[in-house]
Amino acid sequence: MSLISPNDVVAASLAAAGACAALSIPADFLRRFPLWAFKTYGRGAILLPLLALMVVMLLTRIAMAGQINSDGGLALVAAAAFLGLVLASALLRFWFSDYRKS
Repeated sequence: MSLISPNDVVAASLAAAGACAALSIPADFLRRFPLWAFKTYGRGAILLPLLALMVVMLLTRIAMAGQINSDGGLALVAAAAFLGLVLASALLRFWFSDYRKS
């Protein structure tokens, strides 16, 4: 009897793809992005990483307690997804606007 389900395989594949995508980002891109984000979005660019850190910490605590299927856990999953989309949007905007020009 196998203890590995198809859902585990999909989750591992998505994690590996995310890790490969994160590690393939050039260092120059990461050095220039924070200053561009501050100039483009103002002080809100400083608050978003702090908010994301807080949501990830709370989500980790709820997941460790096994309460991810509760109303609060699902709300934190939705908040994490929203913050991820905001970050991805900012990264793509930087990539298409300023980074490729130089």
